[in-house]
Amino acid sequence: MLRIATAFLITTALAGCATPAVFRDPTSGQVAQCNATTPGIFPIIAQHEIDNCSLAYAKMGWVKQ
Repeated sequence: MLRIATAFLITTALAGCATPAVFRDPTSGQVAQCNATTPGIFPIIAQHEIDNCSLAYAKMGWVKQ
């Protein structure tokens, strides 16, 4: 039973990889990418970092690609 629980936790932790977000400035054409600095074993925290970065670019008028 312990093996099953351990395998489930490892699989769950590794499955939730956060996807980077790419933004473009419509006036200059400059491109920026939001990535997470948190290791992939913490997908919820990593996604939160990307969401915060995305919100900052959106507030500046950048367009998500």
